Amino acid sequence: MSVSALIAAAALTSGAAADTTPCRAQENFVLVVHGGTARAGQVPEAKLVFMRKMLGRARNDLKRGAHGVDVVEDVVTQMEDSGLFNAGRAAIANQEGFVETDASIMDGQTLNAGSVASMRYVKNPITAARLVMDKTRHVMMVGDRGEVAVTKLGATVVSPDYFLSNTPKSDPEDHGTVGAAVLDRCGNLAAGTSTGGYGAKIPGRVGDSPNIGAGVYAKNGVMAGSATGHGEYFIRFTALRSVAARMEYGGQSLAEAAAAAIAEMDAAGEGRDGQGGIVTVDAQGNVAMPFTSDGMVRGMVSDDARPTVGVFEEMN
Repeated sequence: MSVSALIAAAALTSGAAADTTPCRAQENFVLVVHGGTARAGQVPEAKLVFMRKMLGRARNDLKRGAHGVDVVEDVVTQMEDSGLFNAGRAAIANQEGFVETDASIMDGQTLNAGSVASMRYVKNPITAARLVMDKTRHVMMVGDRGEVAVTKLGATVVSPDYFLSNTPKSDPEDHGTVGAAVLDRCGNLAAGTSTGGYGAKIPGRVGDSPNIGAGVYAKNGVMAGSATGHGEYFIRFTALRSVAARMEYGGQSLAEAAAAAIAEMDAAGEGRDGQGGIVTVDAQGNVAMPFTSDGMVRGMVSDDARPTVGVFEEMN
């Protein structure tokens, strides 16, 4: 369906009003974000500068009592709009030279979740995923019919020339994702993920980013997380649900569970296939951001810590 037809179909529907009561049940909060994996020697300074500023603004929001799910949508939207990451405006083109985006969001308090996949004209896939979560009885909407549905719910659509990449990428290793996970002052956990997939993907391919339990997961009392890397492995190993299960049923700490889940995929993959990383936070505000790729663009902020960002081992 053409973008003009999608615009013509748009008709915002009513939904449940968002909770606007400030979160003030506790003082502590934590936000972790990522901007995809990185190769050795790559130091994407523009991404780090952008991320540090974004984290500073988000810290102020969380301090004032913003809800975690709103913060997740906001920071992921900023990364989609920035033109710096493989999500939203800078999503990379598929094998045939057009963009297909995926995204998901999950509320750890209710276990409600929403996701979209193979979107061609949606400006902000994370917002489309939020609309699916909040305004439908479903979890995932895909392809052209799903795009019509989320447009009717209020998602903004754009013409193809909005996207910066409209030529095929020949390197299948050219991939990356953005995401966020948060513990807010209500004590609630939430997470979201958004991506353009990876270079040279077959049109119609869907990775882990919109798959609940693989590329995103949040459950109050346990953990919230977002993933980046080779999506096929994150799907096969239900990577983020694996972290939660190791904690819930195996008694592992967040750090132990996150490291084990990442190592398991790395051991199963050939070459770089099973590599990637995750950013996670648990119900006590502990953070784990392990990666088996050379690096992972990532950052964090909390009630008692200023924004820190990094790509390889060190963050500052």
